[in-house]
Amino acid sequence: MNEDKNGKSSALLTEEQREYARQIFKSKDYAEKWKGISTLFLKTKAESSIDTKEVQREILRIKKEKGALILSHNYMILEIQEIADFVGDSLELAIKAAESPYEFVVFCGVHFMAEGVKVVSPEKTVLLPRLEAGCFMADMINLEVLKKFKEKHPGKPVVCYINTDAVVKAESDICCTSANAVQIVKSIDSDEVLFIPDRNLGLYVQRFTKQKIIPWDGWCNVHHRFRPQDIVKLKSQHPDAVVVAHPECSPEVIDLADEVFSTGGMVRFARETKHKKIAFATEEGLIDRIRRENPDKIILSVGSPKTCVNMKSIRLLDVLSALKEEKYKIEVPEDIIERARVPLIKMLEISKGKDFVRKIFSTSGAKISLS
Repeated sequence: MNEDKNGKSSALLTEEQREYARQIFKSKDYAEKWKGISTLFLKTKAESSIDTKEVQREILRIKKEKGALILSHNYMILEIQEIADFVGDSLELAIKAAESPYEFVVFCGVHFMAEGVKVVSPEKTVLLPRLEAGCFMADMINLEVLKKFKEKHPGKPVVCYINTDAVVKAESDICCTSANAVQIVKSIDSDEVLFIPDRNLGLYVQRFTKQKIIPWDGWCNVHHRFRPQDIVKLKSQHPDAVVVAHPECSPEVIDLADEVFSTGGMVRFARETKHKKIAFATEEGLIDRIRRENPDKIILSVGSPKTCVNMKSIRLLDVLSALKEEKYKIEVPEDIIERARVPLIKMLEISKGKDFVRKIFSTSGAKISLS
């Protein structure tokens, strides 16, 4: 409960927001989708006895035999990052898939990211090693409640964070990433903008524009867990450290950070900065990667390391099974692919340019229509 200005308790969510949540969490297959995540810790225990190097060698053998491309998100476990062709964020990996001549892609990340690869490269076979590896934030909005949100604010353009399912992108006007969100919102000719689904990212963008951001009440269950007191404590213990936060963190955390970057921005900052001690408020997998790539610097986590259990639900043996059995294939209806591609192309035209869009979509064989 919160307290209002009169000191009385008030609900954290309005009745309308609670109704939205009920519709999402009671929707078909929602519970089924998430119950498998509870087996993560059992799988981790079982994998402690495997010969990691031998499994990695077998994965690489089958990968070469089948002509497969393995993509890993920054948050994957180290053993998977080590055998990946590319490690990066969701959009970066979708672009790598489009640029690659390989038609067979094993995507080590969560479901909406694998869908993103399929939307950009619909002719390719995209496998997700663990089908229930989803994203809590992405599942905080669906098509039904998005339509109601739009009905409540008729005529307002929808900026859709890339961390969403393809069907939600298809109902939106333009996409954005955490790196280009400010640029994308400013490009829109509207005094008011609907921003979905991450409230914290929307509030971060609000700092840089006079447009009114109307955010959806979603959040990242990793970045939202960082607290202001974590930064205060870290700075007292390491006054010489530069604190870098992700824009998915709360406004209170952003206020105390020295720098704010997307995942890709964090990697570049760590590589290019002259600072020798850096503390990051982000997922532990990315911090581990940054630490490996910058052995001459002291890399810290703000507060206790934060884990994305959805990402970590994909294990090395899952990747091996995906390659052997060619599972689980990501399928997106053609009409959704066509519609979801529109806001993605609009975003890329603004952030990367039309020549880049032509290159990526001509490489993937996808039909495009530039504005």
